[in-house]
Amino acid sequence: MQEAEPLKPYTTFKIGGPARYFARATSMEDFRKVLELAGTRSLPLFVLGGGSNILVSDRGYEGVVVHPACRGIETLNEDSEAVTLEVSAAETWDDLVCYAVERDWWGIENLSHIPGQAGAALVQNIGAYGLQVSDVVRSAQVMQISTGEVKVLSAADCGFGYRRSIFNTTARGQLIIVRLTLRLARHGNSKLDYPDVRTYFEEQGIKQPSLGEIRQAIISIRDRKFPFPREEKGGNAGSFFKNLSLLESEYQALREKFRHNFPPQDLERLEEIRNRFPTADRIMVPTAFLISICGLKGHRIGGAQVNETQPLVLLNQGGATAEDVIALARHVRRTVWTRTGVAIAIEPELVGFTKQELEHLYSFS
Repeated sequence: MQEAEPLKPYTTFKIGGPARYFARATSMEDFRKVLELAGTRSLPLFVLGGGSNILVSDRGYEGVVVHPACRGIETLNEDSEAVTLEVSAAETWDDLVCYAVERDWWGIENLSHIPGQAGAALVQNIGAYGLQVSDVVRSAQVMQISTGEVKVLSAADCGFGYRRSIFNTTARGQLIIVRLTLRLARHGNSKLDYPDVRTYFEEQGIKQPSLGEIRQAIISIRDRKFPFPREEKGGNAGSFFKNLSLLESEYQALREKFRHNFPPQDLERLEEIRNRFPTADRIMVPTAFLISICGLKGHRIGGAQVNETQPLVLLNQGGATAEDVIALARHVRRTVWTRTGVAIAIEPELVGFTKQELEHLYSFS
């Protein structure tokens, strides 16, 4: 247990003040000791995994931060059709994808090159290029923060949806994910419908790519669009804004805003996007498209900048503070709201901020 431990090195954004208390947990007993400390001192507790989908306040976190550090992948069952894996929540997600691809197990190959730990993948129900982690999750072993009780949740219990689960909604702050169970296929069908993926293989002249070729394609595409957080001068938290899922009435309101505020070619692009991924009851619109046509690519406040190749990503260009990032995010949201009437949602978890700071971020006044 350490006091006043800086959280900046533990986040891919490379931003954040100190935790009042910080502990690495390598066993169930470690978790229970941390829960006891938090309970005895009446302090809030935050589970910090790979640090890839969070922004920590410059003041840090006035509570107990626990960092899961027990890794491992175990095969529970394997037959001619599928393999069932039990994965420690602290296992690096991309290492798990690589492990599966090397063994020709299908189901998570399109989720390559996403930073963070396996447990965090469940929290956000990570998804990319037509796949979501919820497609393969069978169960999750969790610890109740209030009691230390360990129980198993089925996939249905986890309440998965687009970029959400019970872990970031109804049970937020109540559970620690300890292990997850995944079922991967021995034989699969490649998901190559997304334009970037389809174009990549057309250019390579590959009609039936192997799992390894799919993984390499995803890595190449993501490296062009999403700067993978590394030990460099700055970093990022992955996608800072969520994509839009609109009802028909909401889409028509957006379309009307386009008619008044943008040139005809932008409206044509919006209609093309609508027809690209038809769904039964929702209309998917990439938030990056709205940010781009609002002229926000490359916009900078302090050390924080909107990524020019994939504007869903906000970059720490070196020395950025959480205050810089929040100011930039607010400017992006207000600009998009003013010109399109759409309120874009923020994806990373915001840690250590006051209620007033969050209200200011989400306000359009």
